Amino acid sequence: MAIIHGKNAEIYWDSQGTDTNLQHGQSWTLDVAADVEEITSMQDSWRTRAKGFFDWTATVDCLLDAGGQDIPNLAVGEPEGLGEATGARLELYVFFGAGDYKSLYGNAQCIGVSVSDEKDSIVTVTYTFQGSGVMAWASAAARP
Repeated sequence: MAIIHGKNAEIYWDSQGTDTNLQHGQSWTLDVAADVEEITSMQDSWRTRAKGFFDWTATVDCLLDAGGQDIPNLAVGEPEGLGEATGARLELYVFFGAGDYKSLYGNAQCIGVSVSDEKDSIVTVTYTFQGSGVMAWASAAARP
C-alpha cells in the first residue's frame, strides 16, 4: 500500500489579482458537506432524506515569516481581501511524486485570519476560507 507524504503540498490564493503562494504552509484542511432534509412520511417504515446544497470550507496553517509582513489579506489598518464579495481562487495541492501534483480548487472568500503566538512555540497564521461554488479535483495539475 502506497501512502502520500504531505511535505511537498502547495497552497495558492489568488486575491485581488495577486497570485500568492501562502509561504511556510504547515497544513491545510478541506471539509465538503451536503445538506440533507428528512422527507419521511408517518406511514413509512424507514427514514428517508433528500439531498440539498453542497458547501465547503478550508483552513490553512502557516508559520509567520521572520520579516513579519508575510500575511496576505491582512494589511495595517484594513484587511485587504478579507470577506471580498466575489472571493478568489483557492488551490490546495497534493504531491504524488515525480513532479505529479493534483489540486483541489474553487472560488472562496477568506473569512478569517488568526495569528497565534505561544511562549514556547513558533508564531502561526491560520486562514479560514468559505467556498463559493464548486470545489473541484484536477487530475492533471501543472502548477507547482
